[in-house]
Amino acid sequence: SPACHKICTNEQLTSEEETEVRRAMDESLNRLKTIESETARLQDRLIVLRHSKKDAEGFIKSHQNLVSPVRRLLPEILQEIFCQSLPAAHNPVLSLEETPLLLGRVCSQWRQIAYSTPALWSSLH
Repeated sequence: SPACHKICTNEQLTSEEETEVRRAMDESLNRLKTIESETARLQDRLIVLRHSKKDAEGFIKSHQNLVSPVRRLLPEILQEIFCQSLPAAHNPVLSLEETPLLLGRVCSQWRQIAYSTPALWSSLH
């Protein structure tokens, strides 16, 4: 500041000092307006980026299952996995919360495989 030595005093500025202070204040005001304008522009850009990020995350989430390794398993492998998932401590019961009915609730492919696997149903009580 051109008159920083007088900021904490009651001394009057000379006309030259006042002119210099006003010029410095105008420069600071212009710099402040530029900063505010840039801040607003960046905030708008941030909103756009957040929407783009949300869209990308949604796309990834909705397409993630398409490339899941379990989709490449042969039905015979899934049948074996399903049979291994039967409860060991007790015979399976006809319940939506247990194998084999639970497997049929995952997707239509699993339902078809589970319903066509006699070993899953032979031990039901």
